[in-house]
Amino acid sequence: MIVEMSSNIKIFRLDYSGSFEEIAPENLLNNLTLFNVLIFYIPDLKRMYVWMGKKAVQSLKRHIPQIRGSISRTYPELKILRNITIESGLEPPEFLNIIGFEEEILKSNIKKLEVRLLPVLSEISRLKEKSDKFFIANNYGEAIELAQKIVNLARDIKDDSLEQDQINFINEAHIRARASEMLNEIEMVCREKTKKFNQLVEAEKYEEARIIVKEFKQKYADKYNLSSIPLAQQLLLKEENMVYRLKIEQDRFLKDIDNFFEKFGESTNLIVLKGTKKFLATIHKSSLKYLDNKIKDKMNLLKSKYLSVINDLCNDLSNLSDSALECIEKGEFPKALRIYEEIVQNLELNNS
Repeated sequence: MIVEMSSNIKIFRLDYSGSFEEIAPENLLNNLTLFNVLIFYIPDLKRMYVWMGKKAVQSLKRHIPQIRGSISRTYPELKILRNITIESGLEPPEFLNIIGFEEEILKSNIKKLEVRLLPVLSEISRLKEKSDKFFIANNYGEAIELAQKIVNLARDIKDDSLEQDQINFINEAHIRARASEMLNEIEMVCREKTKKFNQLVEAEKYEEARIIVKEFKQKYADKYNLSSIPLAQQLLLKEENMVYRLKIEQDRFLKDIDNFFEKFGESTNLIVLKGTKKFLATIHKSSLKYLDNKIKDKMNLLKSKYLSVINDLCNDLSNLSDSALECIEKGEFPKALRIYEEIVQNLELNNS
């Protein structure tokens, strides 16, 4: 006899991925199989029961310790004060009363499933044990091949629950196989990118090094959690450290530029102008390795002022030269001499 189930009860079936799928109460009996792990949440008691089928494999049961945390993260409104794990055949009366089943009904259903399996039970157990070991060892191809044999046996004996269990197993194995292949690809690419990154950093080609990492992230970051892959995390940290180090160096360099501005201003002293030209060349060479435009912008500002001072100086000297020539044409040689002395003085710029 099936009695009334507690109201608002939530029922989930654990998947081989460690996630869970909610099932309707009317489908509960079909899911109380030899192979499933079910989760029952009772709102009134704030209690969670984890029910394990007799033949539930280790690759499924190993997710049980994480179920409580997973439920809480997915359904934060479900407060769990107590968490109880139950094995098939050892259900306490209070649990049976909550899920709405009499003990004999549940035992009878499980017995029917066991009888149906009996002709091939030893072969199925052997195949399931081997496929589960392959699954845990990440040998998904072998696991899928054996699971498909179990599917065929389940169809022969018309055991829908076993067939569906192995189809779920195969689907998860395919997903993990693809993920494993992608992980291998990412790790291989990481090794190549890291080697190239190190070479570019050593050559002080920092922008090119950064592009290497940018292209890597564009290809994989949207689909995969790169921080969970040690080799990828190492490459990302290398770039982060490089950028941080360059920022410190750049800030120090920017301060040097500000000090140069403050010290020399718009001086027309040739020594200062030569120093400014040399400083501009140094800035230009150094700015190539930095990753933003702050130095470039300040360099352009200093260069603009430098060219303006040079232009003004050239105009002044040109005007003085024109005046000296006019004096010579007029025969005012002493005056012309004084102008040339002024030109020389401007060129020497009080070297004494």
